[in-house]
Amino acid sequence: MSSHTVTLLGYLVLAATGLGLELAAHRTDSRVPSIRVVLARVMSSRAGRLAVMAGWVWLGLHFFAL
Repeated sequence: MSSHTVTLLGYLVLAATGLGLELAAHRTDSRVPSIRVVLARVMSSRAGRLAVMAGWVWLGLHFFAL
């Protein structure tokens, strides 16, 4: 298995885990916060906003730069 395939599988596992957590968050008896609640909490501070911006930069560099 090439490193490219392993990397893609890793990202697929992360995406599937995120989707599973989001689905679990929308159950009525769930204690898991939804991504909307988590982002609202993170974006309430300057450090959180900087971390989100750094995440977007990392994402852009890794997925959209050739």
